[in-house]
Amino acid sequence: MIPIYSPKSESEAAVIVSLMQAYGISFLMRGAGFSSMYPGPLSNSLNAQTLMVDAEHVQLATQLIQPFVDG
Repeated sequence: MIPIYSPKSESEAAVIVSLMQAYGISFLMRGAGFSSMYPGPLSNSLNAQTLMVDAEHVQLATQLIQPFVDG
């Protein structure tokens, strides 16, 4: 799996996950759910999520998330 993007928010991560599922892309959202383990302040180093995709899907996944990257 190759890391390609770190979502800026939980809602952005949810939309990206939906895109990956809709296009049948094999992916892993590393760090998803960790922030829900304990209540309290969030730390980017501990709560960061990273979208990881199979090497064969990197190009398509990158095209799909381009609007998020561009802001």
